[in-house]
Parts: sequence; C-alpha cells; structure tokens
Amino acid sequence: MNTRFEAGIDPNEPVAISSLREYDADRIEALLRRQLTSLGISDMFEGRSVVIKPNLVMKKAPGSAAVTHPVLLEAMIRILSDSASEIVIAESPPGLYTQQALRGFYSACGIDKVADKYGARLNYDTSAESVSLPDARASHMFDLISPILEADAVVNLAKLKSHALTKYSGAVKNYFGCVPGVQKVECHARFPDYNVFASMLDDLAAYIVSSKPTFNVVDGILAMEGNGPTGGDPVPLGLVISGRNPFNVDCAAAKLIGWDNIPMLDEAERRGYCRPDPIELRDGVDENFRAERFKLPDSIEPGKKHSSSIVMLSRLCGGRIYKWISPRPEIDNKICVGCGECARACPKKTIELVADGKKRKARVNIDGCIRCYCCQELCMYKAVKIKKNPIFSLLGG
Repeated sequence: MNTRFEAGIDPNEPVAISSLREYDADRIEALLRRQLTSLGISDMFEGRSVVIKPNLVMKKAPGSAAVTHPVLLEAMIRILSDSASEIVIAESPPGLYTQQALRGFYSACGIDKVADKYGARLNYDTSAESVSLPDARASHMFDLISPILEADAVVNLAKLKSHALTKYSGAVKNYFGCVPGVQKVECHARFPDYNVFASMLDDLAAYIVSSKPTFNVVDGILAMEGNGPTGGDPVPLGLVISGRNPFNVDCAAAKLIGWDNIPMLDEAERRGYCRPDPIELRDGVDENFRAERFKLPDSIEPGKKHSSSIVMLSRLCGGRIYKWISPRPEIDNKICVGCGECARACPKKTIELVADGKKRKARVNIDGCIRCYCCQELCMYKAVKIKKNPIFSLLGG
C-alpha cells in the first residue's frame, strides 16, 4: 500500500479551486483529476479501500442544491475505479439509521443508479462503534458509523450551503453525517450553545482527518444561500473547491462567498488546524473572485457575533433575556401539513402537533427551544420560518 499519504491535519495543505458551471460527468472528472494532480495526491487512493461520504440531508432532487449531485459522485467513482481496492458509499441521513431508510435516501437522491452503473457498493450496514477522543475540546466520545471507521481513506463530497445554525455548511459540517441516525439529535441536545456545538464539529472532523487520509470536495457549482441547509435558494456559483484538509477547504470557500465569523472555522484556526488565508491553487478562477451575492440565513445577523451586551444580559438573567430576543423558529400554519417530522426531530421535544380545525399542525413551545433549527432543516414543505425580534438587531446580535 502507498504509505506516502498519512493521516493528519496540516494547516499548510493547499486548496484547489476550479471553475465549472454545469454538471457534466466528463468535465467534472477531468477537473477533479487536475485538482488531485495539482495538490500532489493523484495516487493517494492506490490499493486503498475508500468510503465516499456524500451529503444526503433530505430526500431531494439534485437541482435543489441540498444534496450531493449524483453526477459529481459518478465522476469521483470513475477516478477511484483506477486504483482503489474497494469503493463504498456511506451516509447516515437524519432520522432512523435503518436499511429501509437508507434505501429511500439513496433512491430519492439518485445515488443508487450511479452505484449500480459503476459497481460501487452502497452501505446498508447500520452498525456503529464508539471512539474515544481524550484530547477533544467539546466531545470526548462519538459513536460513528462502521464504514467510515473501517475504510482506509475517505472522500468527503460536501455541498457549499448556508446553514441556519452553523451559518456555513461545507466539508467540516458534512462529517456530522458520520454520527448514526438520531444520535445527531442527541448531539444538538448535549451542545445547545452555538459555539460549543461548533467546537464539537471540529472535534469530529479532526478525529477523522487524523485517523486516515481524506480528500474533501465542496461542490459550489450549484450552491445554496439563505435558509439552508435544505430550505434555501440555489445559486449558480460555478466553483469546485477541494483539498486534503477540510478546514482549509472551508476557509477558502467562505472567503470566496465573502463570509467570516463562522464559529467552527474561527475555532479551527485557534486550534491551529487551518489558515484564514490557505494556499490556493486556482484553475480558471480570477484571483479577485468574490460571489456577487450570498444571502445569510434569517437566523443570523450579517457580519456579527452575539454581542457582549447580549451575553451579559443572558448571564444576569439566567438566559431568559437571550431566549426572548433571539431569532426563533415559528410554524407557518398555511404551509404546515402536520406530518410531524419536526416534532420527531426536535432534540428537546418542544414541538407538538395540535388540532387546527380538522387537521393537526405543528406548534413550537419556545420556552424549551434551544434554537438548533433542526425543525427548519428537516421540513420538506418549508413551513418553519425564522422570526426575528427587532431588539436582537439593535443590541448587535
């Protein structure tokens, strides 16, 4: 086996950035091969069993910009077929981690057809193993799906998206899908503070990257802005960003869309995992490129963190002031169909279905809400809105 590509987090790992505006398998394959060559890792998969980790956050079509596009997956499988000893596609979507659930996601997102075409194995092993992280900052233990732990290398196929909780979603956030099923909901309950949740995501990604070689691809050919990671609007950004270090890849992507103050990347920089200005290897992308627009989620004020005045009020009042003035999820009864998905996903069980005429509608008990926005993320009908209190903006929230 090739021993050149060892695991680890090198903040000086370069990032490849290429321009492409359409999902064409031949063109994406050629682009990724150029990126692997420019990064000096074109033979990193030789003789290795490789797991591909897509983003299948919801049963949505590729044009939604919410999930990994099957054409990108196809191009990556073609490359891996040259030298990898085995190719496995593995994901743990939200909800139950069962074979039946996996079949539904693979089919709805068009993943199964690509796997069948090229002989890649779809994972239906729903076992998980506990791993210990004694040096972690937020979480010293994770249960992770078995295929990720058993593989020799990981290809992380992420989407460039906005995110109501973490602001930005890319390579680092995509590793959260290695936590099995409903245990992701438990993580939200364990880490209700935004910054601690971000630190937990860094712990998780750092463990995987330190355990085995990874190739991280952020698909921004069609990105998502606004109320992501599922309810936002598609944006034709025309970019593919990749590299061995997912933290550097995300720093480069955030810079391209003109965003800063992203907690998980700020924390990663403090830990020495990445550089705020990673080394960029650009292919057809102007040095001064910045996205003309990239709308933030409604839950986040542009360019601001929680101000000291809000934090102080929150501490003095036991958090009650912050809960009263901060953005909160609200159900639009005109759109809600009463499916109950938000209630099942709520970490604190603060959502219930109540009678509304002849139908049942979801209702949020805001007193127990931890503002994780899982309800918004998993609502197929975009019935969960983010309501802002004007005082939040006035206080610099």
